[in-house]
Amino acid sequence: MAEPTAASSTTVANSSIENTLPKQINSATKSSHTHLNRLILARLPLALPPHSQSPEAYATGLQRIAPIYLSFESLWGEIVDLQPLEASQAIDHRVFSALKHLYIPKMLRSQSLRSDISYLLHHSLEEVDDVLEHMEGLQLHLFLQHFEQTCAAKPHVLIAYAWVMYMALFNGGRWIRAQLLAAKESSWRLSSFDSTAESGEVDPGVGLAFWHFPGEEDGEDLKNEFKARLNDVEGLLDAEQRQDIVDEALSIFKYLALLVEELDDIVAAKPLPVPSTHPSTLWSRLLMKHFLPLGMVELVYAFLHWISTRHWYGSIMAIRRQSESADDDRKRR
Repeated sequence: MAEPTAASSTTVANSSIENTLPKQINSATKSSHTHLNRLILARLPLALPPHSQSPEAYATGLQRIAPIYLSFESLWGEIVDLQPLEASQAIDHRVFSALKHLYIPKMLRSQSLRSDISYLLHHSLEEVDDVLEHMEGLQLHLFLQHFEQTCAAKPHVLIAYAWVMYMALFNGGRWIRAQLLAAKESSWRLSSFDSTAESGEVDPGVGLAFWHFPGEEDGEDLKNEFKARLNDVEGLLDAEQRQDIVDEALSIFKYLALLVEELDDIVAAKPLPVPSTHPSTLWSRLLMKHFLPLGMVELVYAFLHWISTRHWYGSIMAIRRQSESADDDRKRR
C-alpha cells in the first residue's frame, strides 16, 4: 500500500478544517446572516442622533432580544449545574460533557442586559424583570416557544445559540458598539448618571455593558477560548447532532430577522416617549402649562404623537423598500 504523500496529508487537513462545526454553521447561514445584518444596520440610525436624542429607541430594541439571552443562558446554567447522577438521567453524557466544557461564565450576557435596560430606562431591576417576562409580540412568543420545544428534545442545539449570539458581539457588534458609545457621549444626556460618587469619572461602558466584556482584552481572550473549547468538544457530537446545530443556527437567524421586522410595527404603532428629564421636554411642559388653554395641551400632544408616528413609519417603509430591492437584485444575480 502506498504511503500518503505530503500533498494528500494537506488535503485531508484542509478538508478537516472546512468541515469544522463553525465552518458548517457559517457556510449554511451566510445568506441569512447577510439579510439580518442588512436589517439591523438599516435601522440602527433611527435609534441614533439626529433621529433620536434619547436611548429609548435602542433600549426598546434591546428588550426584544434580552429574553432570548436570558432563556438560553438560564437553561444552559441549569444543565451544567446538574449533579452527575441527575445529568445521566436527563441528558446524553456526551452532550452534557460538551455543554459543561463550553460554559464560560464571563461570556454570559443576561445580567449586563438587565443592568443596561435598567439604567437606560431608569427602571429598577425588578421592574426590568417584570417587563421582560411580559414582553408582547407574536414573533418573540413564537421564537421562545420554538426554543423551549427544540432544546427540550435536543439540548445540544444550545451550542448553536452560544455560537450565533456570542460571536455576533465580536464581529459586527464592535462597530455597533462604537456608534452607540458616540451617541451616548454626545446626545443621550446620560453623563450625569455615569459619574461615580468617589472619582467623578465617566465610565463609557455604563448603559452599554452588553457590548463590553471583563478583562484587559475586552473579550478577545474569551472569544478565542470559546472557539478552542468548541474545537475540543466537536468529537463528542455525532453527525446528526452536528446537523441539528447547523439547522438551529438557521432558525435563529430566521427568528431574529422576524423580531427586527416586528419591532418596526411596535415602534411605529407606539412612538417612543422622550424621557421626562430631557431639557426640551421640561421647557415644553412649562410653556404648555402657562401659555396654552387646557384643551389645547391635549391637542398639541396628539398632533406631536401623530407626527412622530408618521416619521418613524415613513422611515421604516423606505428601509423595507430598499431591503426588498436589494434582495431582488441578489436573486437576479
